[in-house]
Amino acid sequence: MTMKTTHKIFLSLAIVATLLQGCSKFRDFGDINNDPNRTEIPFTAGLLTNILAGIANRATQQNPGYYCQYFSETQYPQISLYSLPQFDFDGIYAGAMFDCQNIINTNTDPDTKTIALVNGSNNNQIAIARIIKAYYFWTITDAWGDIPYTEALKGIENKFPKYDRQEDIYLLLLEELKQANAQFDNGPAIKGDIVYGGNIGQWKKFANSIRMLIALRMSKRYPSAGQLAALEFKAALTDPAGHIAANADNFSVTYPGDSYNNPWFVTYDARRDLGQAEPFVNLLTELNDRRQLNGIYGTSLTGVPYGRNRNYMNNVWGGVFASGIWSRVLGDDYRTSGSRVDIIHASMLLFARAEARELGWTTAAEEPDNAATLYRNAIITSYTQWGLTEADGGAYYNNSDIIYGTNLEENLKKIALQRYIALYPDGHQGWCEWRRTGVPELEPARDALSASGRIPRRFVYGVNDYSTNRKSVLDAVALLPSGDSQDERVWWDR
Repeated sequence: MTMKTTHKIFLSLAIVATLLQGCSKFRDFGDINNDPNRTEIPFTAGLLTNILAGIANRATQQNPGYYCQYFSETQYPQISLYSLPQFDFDGIYAGAMFDCQNIINTNTDPDTKTIALVNGSNNNQIAIARIIKAYYFWTITDAWGDIPYTEALKGIENKFPKYDRQEDIYLLLLEELKQANAQFDNGPAIKGDIVYGGNIGQWKKFANSIRMLIALRMSKRYPSAGQLAALEFKAALTDPAGHIAANADNFSVTYPGDSYNNPWFVTYDARRDLGQAEPFVNLLTELNDRRQLNGIYGTSLTGVPYGRNRNYMNNVWGGVFASGIWSRVLGDDYRTSGSRVDIIHASMLLFARAEARELGWTTAAEEPDNAATLYRNAIITSYTQWGLTEADGGAYYNNSDIIYGTNLEENLKKIALQRYIALYPDGHQGWCEWRRTGVPELEPARDALSASGRIPRRFVYGVNDYSTNRKSVLDAVALLPSGDSQDERVWWDR
């Protein structure tokens, strides 16, 4: 039986088991901190499968994909014109993160930990839940900035959690990932793991990979080789457990189809309001990028105009829309109901290593390959991730606009641009890296609805936050120079 087949069986059976066991999903922020121990003893393998089945939603977000111009809206442009990005994160806390905490609590509580052993070692279940929870916290803080962390998911005694500063959250996440990796033991195999099939070595690589990416995201705050970001990056890079270095290590979810479908397949189920953004399609076409030309990244070479209002889209572009020749996100073969979603993949880490080497964060002692080699390998690895050949990737690298040079500033721009391309269609990561590097130089929406007309730099706190945890959110907003604004930058975005 192949690993993919095993994953599909686990996904189908364990989600069903989760549904049969029952797991309450609270929908207001106050309920986020209801004591998980009040529930009946959960089936932790089912919880883990349920979490992992939904984790790809973090890598298939559409709103940040509009901001970094991967995507465009077709008939009803609103978000891509920068209408107020006021979104709630309470559902994420009450869903996957609540389930992670439930796994941790069940495997920690003396009254339930023995029962939980049926699904694998207590320590290993806890460690995996901690790593996943850290990933979720990372994506949330990168979108909103300051968020509840230290007092979140703690039970009814912290029903109204304070908002922690992003700077503090980043340091706590790094420590959490280190501790989680140290917690793994050689106990019984984990059940319900549809990503790595219970392979603890792969989970350790995943944790170290997130550590490296978190460290690099702090580059504007700690740019020098002897500062915190570089030291943390180097520590994760040289950790004996390793990191995601090849596509075989990728943190990915492959869906079985039927009732559990790839999120991009679901997006296009009876919908036609999302397409590939014209600027992105044009960029890839100009670079002769086979990921676009071969129908992988999109369905055609006709992108959807970006940043135009409804009148333009209906009256000027309407004929193209009616013809159906405009490009959808991903080729048809890459968003079937059973397609794979890559969440953290090897090219991301290779580009990160190339940048760190170029910045002088690492030397030959820690990183035998030079920046040029890592950059080239990152491009080729992205190509093979999508089913193209190493030769295809090598030919693309030799393009005069892409091949590595000798100028530091130009090389960093090339790394940033090719990473931006390789991150597609992960709108969240693309938006984060664009905010951090400023590459590529994106033109804001021509018909922007916001007062400033600028591309949003963060999400605004949601209506639920203000209604259920008002004091805490107002305390957080008071620390923002421009208030709760979409133009306010998160801590690392300087």
